[in-house]
Amino acid sequence: MRKSPAQESLLVVALLGLLLSGPSAYSQNPAKENPAQAHIVPLGPYHALVIGINNYQHYEKLRTPVNDAKALARLLQEQYGFNEPKLLLNGDATRKQIFAALIEYQEKLPVDSNLVIFFAGHGLHDSQTDAAYWLPVDAEPDNRDRWISANDITSNIRVILSKHVLVISDSCYSGALTRETNVAIDPLKRGAFLAKMLRPKSRNLIASGGDEPVADGGAAGHSVFANAVLKGLTEMEDDQFTAAALFYGFIQRAVMGNSDQVPQYDTIPRSGDEHGDFVFSRGHKDLVVKDANPPRTFYSGALPEIACERELPPQSIGPKISEGATADCKFLDQPLRWLEVYSLPELPAGVETKSTVMLTLTVDENGRVIDVKPRGGKIPQGLESALKASAQPWKTNRPTYKGKRVKSSFALNIDFGQ
Repeated sequence: MRKSPAQESLLVVALLGLLLSGPSAYSQNPAKENPAQAHIVPLGPYHALVIGINNYQHYEKLRTPVNDAKALARLLQEQYGFNEPKLLLNGDATRKQIFAALIEYQEKLPVDSNLVIFFAGHGLHDSQTDAAYWLPVDAEPDNRDRWISANDITSNIRVILSKHVLVISDSCYSGALTRETNVAIDPLKRGAFLAKMLRPKSRNLIASGGDEPVADGGAAGHSVFANAVLKGLTEMEDDQFTAAALFYGFIQRAVMGNSDQVPQYDTIPRSGDEHGDFVFSRGHKDLVVKDANPPRTFYSGALPEIACERELPPQSIGPKISEGATADCKFLDQPLRWLEVYSLPELPAGVETKSTVMLTLTVDENGRVIDVKPRGGKIPQGLESALKASAQPWKTNRPTYKGKRVKSSFALNIDFGQ
């Protein structure tokens, strides 16, 4: 645990899930490139869950976590264009409330979003289970049912659809959260090209130390580590940079130069990471990729949003829809959304004119696309067969109606051409 004036114990886990995605899976109007100079990579929305606990019910009180949490939330919103962060402070940060917030993100965040979760409070490494834990405000000594394990964190992050999730942990034993991998991120490989880092999914951890206690006090009312994170985000010269660049270029040196802690930057094991990286963008500006000879493309590379807003079904429709039947997507229990950013096919050779292809897609009880049909408008020759071949791996969440697993169909418009 962190070292407080009375005892060693603090966990400031900052689950910072800044996620910047590449071409948006929810963009109805794919970004166009300027073939002479550069192309634009749009960034998805940014969200943050920020947790800070000073006043523990059964553990020694701490001094800096609430200040750390408030300062980080303010900085992310004001300088980096985050949506208003969700703050859980002291009595609001029970085990139940933290899990409820994570489940809400699983249900609501789109594929192109970026998530930051910051946790500041007590943490420990249990010698009996050889596992690291975060301690919520209602944690009880010798009662693991009230703790939050590394496995709890991993399993919840894995099912969040956000493309990029960054965990920043300023806590005792925070490095043990990824101890099974020992795969450090190479800043030369991970931070060299922002556009490449945006395309694959990322699930990374910045930890204030290894398998060791960390200090509660520090500069300006913050822990040493939290102060380094805040200063780094404020003073980084570039407006756009990866989390690896922030860590290796600022946080690592600042923490090691002012404490005995050795911070770490690792991939979270079994979390769905695909070797991407989190990208910060001051002012939430889209990424401009300069390229003297940009590749010639006709589409954004990602499926557009499933435009189907939920409506309450008429009372008479209920008995007509049974298990395995086809239900209109607007009557489903949950809106349909893509599980991954799936690619579109290339236009057939010789086709360069712009066209909007209007389709009707049908998905089975597992959410897999089983049929693609044109529903009007002109489709360039050869594109219909290319779309049907490309649609084989496309998948949504499972469609259900009043708890029954059903098939469903929806309209999808795709802009092709120049």
